[in-house]
Order: sequence, then structure tokens, then C-alpha cells
Amino acid sequence: MVIKKRPDITTEQFRHHYEHVHAPLIDRLLPYYATYRRNYIDGPARGAPRDFDWDVFTELEFATASDYDAWRTALDQPEVLEQIRADEANFLVSSETRMWLVSPFVSTTPTGS
Repeated sequence: MVIKKRPDITTEQFRHHYEHVHAPLIDRLLPYYATYRRNYIDGPARGAPRDFDWDVFTELEFATASDYDAWRTALDQPEVLEQIRADEANFLVSSETRMWLVSPFVSTTPTGS
């Protein structure tokens, strides 16, 4: 998922709120994932466009399909979604969040390189 910070807060305020307020909230409300990783955008890599509309790539990994289903079921509960949306208003632009279900493939460095 990609997430965009509110334009009226600094990058430091965004990251602080995500790490110290929002992530613990998600841990409490949706504890079904194996990994919850935030990858903050520090700037463009060589050859990448300079303008990018998001501030963080967030990854949720689930150990099983059942864990993912439990996460989705909990997220669909109005009282859970209401708490999440209320906190999101403090630091991000909810309408700009984009989420995908992906299948990861991992490469390793060949031995002896």
C-alpha cells in the first residue's frame, strides 16, 4: 500500500505519528499479520522521477490465507474502520491511499559474486 502524508505536516511529524500512534493502533485492532513494514520514501533513486505522490510504502505479510481473511473481516467492522479513519485524519490523506494484493518473489545474490 502507498500512503500520502497530509500536506500541512512535516515529514518528521508524519513518520512520528505513524510509528508511535498509528502502528500501535493497527497492532491492537488488526493483529493478524506476520510482518507490518513501513518503507519511507527518502528521495528518488537514480533514474527515478523526482515527483512521486506518496510518502511511504507499507507492507503487510500474512502467514496464512486464513490470517489475511481474519484481517479483512476485522477491517470490515465499522467500529474498527471508524477508529482507523479517525486516526488517519491526524497524519495522512485517506483518499490517496492505494492498496494491492501481491505475490512476492525473492532473489538472492549468487554465491561467489
